[in-house]
Amino acid sequence: PLLNLKPVEEGRKAKEDSGNKPMSKKEMIAQQREYKKKKALKKAQRIKELEQEREDQKVKWQQFNNRAYSKNKKGQVKRSIFASPESVTGKVGVGTCGIADKPMTQYQDTSKYNVRHLMPQ
Repeated sequence: PLLNLKPVEEGRKAKEDSGNKPMSKKEMIAQQREYKKKKALKKAQRIKELEQEREDQKVKWQQFNNRAYSKNKKGQVKRSIFASPESVTGKVGVGTCGIADKPMTQYQDTSKYNVRHLMPQ
């Protein structure tokens, strides 16, 4: 019955009418397209900022590395341990053996050394 219905408030009626307008399919598609454009722009901006931050960190590291190397190693020539050897008999990928005329470290047998006689009894 109509007697059970409450009267509509003025302020509330205006809000409900503006928010619940039925949108046509074209308007909905246009709104979604605008939303996706904004989202893609934000994503591209975020990726660009992250890339810029990485570049800044890389430049900082390179500057630090150059500065640290120039302070400590004034007269030395910077040489990579992975550089190919100049001699014909040299091997690539063996490690630092033979660089700067240093021989390979010799293995010393430790079987003669016994720790038990050093322990307190």
